[in-house]
Amino acid sequence: MKQKSKRSHSNPFSTLYATILFGCMALLLSGCFLKQDRTTTIYGTVTDQNGQPVDSILVIVEGVQDFRYDRLKETFSHIDGRYEMVVEVPKHYSSVIVNVPYGKSENPKYMRDYVDFFVSKDGAKTNNCCSASVGRKTKYDFQLIPK
Repeated sequence: MKQKSKRSHSNPFSTLYATILFGCMALLLSGCFLKQDRTTTIYGTVTDQNGQPVDSILVIVEGVQDFRYDRLKETFSHIDGRYEMVVEVPKHYSSVIVNVPYGKSENPKYMRDYVDFFVSKDGAKTNNCCSASVGRKTKYDFQLIPK
């Protein structure tokens, strides 16, 4: 007796349906994985050597691309010494840095009364000033050193 060979015939419509379904799922999921929230929040306080708040000190956020730094946002410390910036960091920047810039025209109070600063990142003193992770919230406190 001759045995019939079992062949699996797939329905062309079910194959097409499965391909389209798989393609749509892959497209939807890739959007979830590739989309990174680049909203970066930088906040903190500016104080003097006695821990008293210092107002009118310019704090800037710069985007870093290769060896180029571009200013993305700036603000001045308030009367209570606090500052905060929310920055939508463009994709071509790999990281951001926070700084109190030198310069009489940009930061006259700082240039007149102070020579440098100590810095704390998220509550811990650091000598590695002042990079922040894109898409995160980072606290930088600056303690100014008087002339």
